[in-house]
Amino acid sequence: MDLRQLRYFVFVADLKSIARASAHLGVAGPAISRSISALEDELRTPLFDRDGRGMQMTEAGLMLHRSASQILRDVELVRQEVMAEGKHLTGDVIIGATPSVIAMAGAELIRACRERLPRVRPRLLEGYSAYLQNWVLTGSIDVALVNGLQPDSPRLVSECLAVERLFAIGPPGMFAGDPVGLASLLEHALLLPSAQNPIRSLLDAGAAGLNLSVSTVLEIDSVTLLKDLVRQGLAPAVLPFGAVKYELETGVLSASPIVTPEIRSDLDLIYLADRPPTRVASEVIDMLLEILRQIVSKKEPNGFVEIRHRASVRRKAKT
Repeated sequence: MDLRQLRYFVFVADLKSIARASAHLGVAGPAISRSISALEDELRTPLFDRDGRGMQMTEAGLMLHRSASQILRDVELVRQEVMAEGKHLTGDVIIGATPSVIAMAGAELIRACRERLPRVRPRLLEGYSAYLQNWVLTGSIDVALVNGLQPDSPRLVSECLAVERLFAIGPPGMFAGDPVGLASLLEHALLLPSAQNPIRSLLDAGAAGLNLSVSTVLEIDSVTLLKDLVRQGLAPAVLPFGAVKYELETGVLSASPIVTPEIRSDLDLIYLADRPPTRVASEVIDMLLEILRQIVSKKEPNGFVEIRHRASVRRKAKT
């Protein structure tokens, strides 16, 4: 069981109705019903009697309600204490991130920092992974979110925080959103970043697995220019969904997820082994992951396969 299930259960128990709980929580009734059923299956006992009077708790339900209510109160207290402490955090943090992350969550991260960490001054720098890695190594930025490390460096520690799918990107009408096979995509010469970019390496590896090769029209290490050339119809490209989110919403580009094989890219947090993230940096990173999880939870197209919690990630120094 998790906190979400307990919260849904307590609201249904207190309001004696899934419909009323749905309206209060802003969550679809079937989702709440499935959550309650999963909780009953896990505990192997009914938690409610369903009758004309609504949802009445069983003895097991009453027992769980007492414990769950206390747990949720304790969690809320911890949240308030941490937020109160967070408001006293002061400092600067420079975070580098890929164009995909900046486009998906950059503006919301700045807004959240201003609201929850008013004394923290975040600075976001956008760049390709190879450049971000170099900026971390030279101390120009504190941490970075990159699409893997290429090449690996023994001075860096990495944490895989998310996994993104890569998409075929074309001018309007070229891709209809349905998956496109890698072999079919490779029939086109592509606009791609240079070989040092991890996305290019992933694509080359996928092609090699099919005994195929990648043909390029141009190598371009500028996302803005690359998207503009795709829009003009020069050639298709390969990018994470977030990098073209705005263009897809406005209809100036089209996209389809790549399959057979599906091309996935790790989104790694990297920092110097002898300079781990400060508390300020860690708070901002956790807020960024929270924003990404919220994006994924909306079930709208986003390209993310998985968003992890830092506490569950094994830190690994590159060797």
